[in-house]
Amino acid sequence: EPPPQPGVLTVPGDASGAILGGLHPWSRYRLQVLVFNGRGAGPPSAEIRFHTPEGGETPPSPKR
Repeated sequence: EPPPQPGVLTVPGDASGAILGGLHPWSRYRLQVLVFNGRGAGPPSAEIRFHTPEGGETPPSPKR
């Protein structure tokens, strides 16, 4: 199974935060922030790693 493709969330410049939707329980994620304007994109932030809590009765079974 190929690795998941990166997603993009565009947030207006005057926003004070954003909510990431579509995350799955028992999953690990990596996040980077990239700022862009009319002159182009800036460098990405340091990578932020996090995981989602269980959200259910048991973790998913490993695929065999």
